[in-house]
Amino acid sequence: MTTETRPLGQRLKEDNWDLHVQAEHDTLPQHMVRGTIPKETYAELLGQMWLVSRKLDAAIVATRDGVPVLKELVTDRQLQTPYLEEDLAHWGVETAGLEPLPGTAGLIADIERSRDENPIRLFGLHYVREGANNGNKYVAMKIRKAWGVEDGAGFRYLDPYGSDQRPMWEAFKTRLNEIELSEDEKSAIVAGARSMFEHIIAMHKDFELPPVEAAEGAPAH
Repeated sequence: MTTETRPLGQRLKEDNWDLHVQAEHDTLPQHMVRGTIPKETYAELLGQMWLVSRKLDAAIVATRDGVPVLKELVTDRQLQTPYLEEDLAHWGVETAGLEPLPGTAGLIADIERSRDENPIRLFGLHYVREGANNGNKYVAMKIRKAWGVEDGAGFRYLDPYGSDQRPMWEAFKTRLNEIELSEDEKSAIVAGARSMFEHIIAMHKDFELPPVEAAEGAPAH
């Protein structure tokens, strides 16, 4: 049996790269990076992400004290529900009426299973959305330009940290590789990240949008 020697951050990137590329090049994100996503579709996407983040944030908070990697690395600033609520209010969407689409429902069920059966797996789910902020910052810029939006109102979810984005991500990755974890814990985190990508791809398919030509993608993290 081969002993795994790669740092966890490297494993998370390399072992999920195929799904990362697939998710980035789905029709929905390609419309986003081109700025051709309709405003109503963007608002609907925010609503689905709010349903996911509300569940994931609550699961992390509920289990964080008993899972060292969650306690040390997932700060309250990284919880995305408030950013999504700010954006949804900007676009006039009431959260009370939101219902999960099939892809969203599948991810919520996975979050609940992870919370109840193997909470460290929640870190893998969270890692993907935290890493996505790197490319999402670029996407927010492209959409704002296409829509003629001067400020960042309505795009806090895509760009939650502003100029702090890069240093926060570098510190996050560095500390992740320093934390002592068992092989089983590392494998659970990697599996959680892979599952998150699979669910995101499923969520993309819930949105009916016309195909686009090959477009420039957001920078990888």
